[in-house]
Amino acid sequence: MTSQREGALLVPQRAVTELQGRYQVAVVDSENKINFRTVKVGERVGPLWIIEEGVHPGERVVVEGLQKVRPGMPVYPRPLGAAPSTTGDN
Repeated sequence: MTSQREGALLVPQRAVTELQGRYQVAVVDSENKINFRTVKVGERVGPLWIIEEGVHPGERVVVEGLQKVRPGMPVYPRPLGAAPSTTGDN
């Protein structure tokens, strides 16, 4: 059976961590610092998870490098799949 959910918030499964039955995502705030949020997950849709509570549309979640981030840590976010920026003094 298939259903359609209007306005469902989807995040990649690898952005969600589970510890003792609780699910969390790392969110990048407006100052580009990490905050961990407890979320309520819904069903999985392919490689994505529906987030029912805890994250709002437009918020940025960490998908790669989760094992390296800590609360309050400054980060330099880029869209998923974007190439790393390079700077060179030529």
